Amino acid sequence: MGNFFEDLVHQVMDVTMEDNDQMALKAKFHKLKREVLDDVRDIFPQGQITPPTLGIKGLRVNLPPKNPNDRSGPDLPDSSTKSAIPEVMRIFSTYVQNELPTYLIYVPDKRLVGRNEVKQMFRKEVALITEEDIHSRLVDLRESCPTAERVDAIRDIVKDTLKFAVLSHRWLDTGEPTFSDIFKSFKPHGYEKLVKFCEKANEFGCRLAWSDTCCINKDSSTELEEAIRSMFKWYRDAYVCIAYLADSTSVDDLHEDVWFTRGWTLQELLAPWRMKFYVRNWEPLTSNLNDKENLEVMAVLSRATRISLDDLRHFQPGTRNVHEKMMWASTRTTTRIEDVAYSLIGIFDVSMMVAYGEGKRAFYRLMEAIILKCDQWQIFAWAGPSSSDSPAFPESPRGYRPLNPVDSNDALLPSTVWRGDRNIVMTKRGLQIQVFLVDLSQQEVTVYEKIDTDDVETDAYSNYSAGVVDYWCYDASGDGILQPEQEHLCVLLRPDPRNPYAGWRKVTTPNLVTIRTKSKLRRTLTSVWL
Repeated sequence: MGNFFEDLVHQVMDVTMEDNDQMALKAKFHKLKREVLDDVRDIFPQGQITPPTLGIKGLRVNLPPKNPNDRSGPDLPDSSTKSAIPEVMRIFSTYVQNELPTYLIYVPDKRLVGRNEVKQMFRKEVALITEEDIHSRLVDLRESCPTAERVDAIRDIVKDTLKFAVLSHRWLDTGEPTFSDIFKSFKPHGYEKLVKFCEKANEFGCRLAWSDTCCINKDSSTELEEAIRSMFKWYRDAYVCIAYLADSTSVDDLHEDVWFTRGWTLQELLAPWRMKFYVRNWEPLTSNLNDKENLEVMAVLSRATRISLDDLRHFQPGTRNVHEKMMWASTRTTTRIEDVAYSLIGIFDVSMMVAYGEGKRAFYRLMEAIILKCDQWQIFAWAGPSSSDSPAFPESPRGYRPLNPVDSNDALLPSTVWRGDRNIVMTKRGLQIQVFLVDLSQQEVTVYEKIDTDDVETDAYSNYSAGVVDYWCYDASGDGILQPEQEHLCVLLRPDPRNPYAGWRKVTTPNLVTIRTKSKLRRTLTSVWL
């Protein structure tokens, strides 16, 4: 409660007072606080124990250290910060308030610290940054990025000063230390894992650390939502991601670890630039400082996850290659249904509200957000149950199926040629898309179902129409072209008798449906609403 009150006081002062006034008032506040704490230490030299009558039985209150030079206590504002470079202090404040996690573990004494306390703890150190430091860092940055500016150098120094480690792991069924546990200095069964994590973070020179078990105040819906929406960025900005794979003993059995089946660990694998893997009993997997530079480990991870080496090492979030990313997620599970969608927010770099209790509708909203930024026909390469909110979207990533890598690769197409509708949009009528419409009863094409890795010819859909989504376009005439003997992905359609205004209704199929034609077909594209 004391940390909360202190953070609140600092927030009010930041908003309502000038810097000089803040400095004077904070000095008085900290002086009074120190005097009170020193008096309490004299009475309770081993720490204060609250009596049972207060309702918190046997809770030990850990007091800040008496040594003013110990970093685990808040720094007092003094004259040492007056000589600080204003631009540095401004960038430092902005970085802490907007880019650091809401709460972090202070590694030396394993206690939670909020953003304002981090500012107090590191203010003096940041104030010592000189013009020579900035110039030297700028010279270093311009060797790899010639366009780097002074502000980039300052931010880089600040980030180094506040570097933090993040933990990636599989949660225990019970006993993981929670926000409340750490806040009250309670040590449950899983606390030992947190201690080991802090030890490894310290070995990397990190005085700050973050774990999803205890650094998120889940009692606050605002803080929980911020954490979920920012988590990919926090893993990317971390100095190192420490991954603990408790089921593994070596590279040989790494692929069997349950860690690879969990939904949240996908972004924890892709986001960090630097990762260090530890196996059972916290033994390091390799001697490397960054296991993403170990090609043997990366090859094993690539086979286990079906993710390319380039994406494992240099992943960029966004809505390109939606189909491929959904395939990565298709074999993973989460405890909460909504987390199937929420764990992918950062991977696709989209924004959506977090609303636990909405169930499978969360994935529908994720797909809505992706469609706003996606123009690739491969997003329709799914089969099986559709979302109850829209037949245009699958129920979950498990609906996505493999595609022929040759026929589905559009990367080498010239700019004057494209495939599929580049202007897919959600409307009140449904998902609007232009398709190449083929009446399957006319037998001008051969229909196939993709069953596992085989293309099986079928006549089961002769009473339907096919809306081809990967047709070729060579000009802006509004015509699409099907090339002979090429595989073309389609959605199965039938007239909608209940809604003639919509025209067509998507038919659910257990497998992907594709067609091939013996001769070139060209016709005007048709708009359908799914």
